[in-house]
Amino acid sequence: MAIFSIVIVVIFTIVGITIASKNRKTKERVYILVGLTWIGIIEAWIPSGIVLIGYFFTNSEVLHPQLYFLIAIVGYPLTTMIWMTGFTEIVYKNKQKIFQIFFGVVGIVYEIIFLSVLFTDYTLIGEFQNAVDVAYNPIVSIYIFISLCQILITGIIIAIYTIKTGIPENRIRGYFLFIAFVTLFIGGLIDAAVTLGLLEIVLVRLFVISSAIEFYFGFVLPDYIKNIFKIES
Repeated sequence: MAIFSIVIVVIFTIVGITIASKNRKTKERVYILVGLTWIGIIEAWIPSGIVLIGYFFTNSEVLHPQLYFLIAIVGYPLTTMIWMTGFTEIVYKNKQKIFQIFFGVVGIVYEIIFLSVLFTDYTLIGEFQNAVDVAYNPIVSIYIFISLCQILITGIIIAIYTIKTGIPENRIRGYFLFIAFVTLFIGGLIDAAVTLGLLEIVLVRLFVISSAIEFYFGFVLPDYIKNIFKIES
């Protein structure tokens, strides 16, 4: 359901902006990098939201399939690069350049392949299940799977690193981050790679939405969550 795509875009964007804004207080660029990553993650849901809003006002097709796919996919290599930079701000700082070069090269190669297919035979990218939802073919679903695996693995590393600090506040942050990355991985993978019925789409996208809330708790840890777990500020 496209309405859930709009909800995902709005919630993830709010969470991303909230996390990025912490840079004003901490002066640590990791918050900007992580915030931008969280906004970039929802790229695949943006075009279905645009189509729904456009159809509501015009009662006609708003996006050509090529433009739909372009909006949905083209930015992911950049988002991956931003995330890996943020990841290495937290851990493996001494290997940051290596990560950036490797994922930069992989991203450029994928962009070339993706854009070549998009402008030669875009039907190879995916099939529309309805006016707003797409089941992606291997050229995209495999890339999304690999990207989600990268985010899952690096996210779990950050979560474990945070938990192991031994600080009560950080332990709670780590647990929330662990749950958030696992939830995002499962929800994002199913939504991108599996053909779903109406009920399944609703459940999966609610699952994805929950990951944003968990991620917000992990990175921001608002006072009311501290109070629930009896953590002193």
